[in-house]
Amino acid sequence: MAETFQGAGEGHMGIGRLGAATLMLLVAGSAAAQEPAPMAGPPAGQDAIFWYPAPSRCTYFTPEAKAAFRFDDPGTWRFAFLVMRETKAENPVERGYVMVDGVLRELEKVRSGADGAQANVTVWRSAGEPRVNVNMTVRETGHTAEATELEGTMTLIRGGGRTEIAVEGNCIG
Repeated sequence: MAETFQGAGEGHMGIGRLGAATLMLLVAGSAAAQEPAPMAGPPAGQDAIFWYPAPSRCTYFTPEAKAAFRFDDPGTWRFAFLVMRETKAENPVERGYVMVDGVLRELEKVRSGADGAQANVTVWRSAGEPRVNVNMTVRETGHTAEATELEGTMTLIRGGGRTEIAVEGNCIG
């Protein structure tokens, strides 16, 4: 089936295939030439999770985000990593959540235990592609009746790259 294009000579505004292709190249070229805006916050590939209120069992912040956190200010609820637990299951399953390149990724817990330095190491992995793994290595820094305070590192592993950031947080229950 042949396509028919109406030209400007038939009373319609038309630019034809060549004109449309040229226009698209000009738009794409000018967008590519623009400098990206500088980003503040977590390293490239690791974004903050904005979730208010966060129904999590464990919340982890970067040290800067934790210092800025105010319970009554939803704009400060910027997490590096969240752990949630099913509440209605007989054997509750925990899931981890991390934001990578603007996409919230759900992770399953692979294993957890003490390392040689007696820090708690939990390995998380995504179920889908592209594969994302997160290693949380934390130590207890305080304990109250409601929560355990923790600090350590979060290592985000994807493809051949690794990004490690300092984290501070707490777990309840």
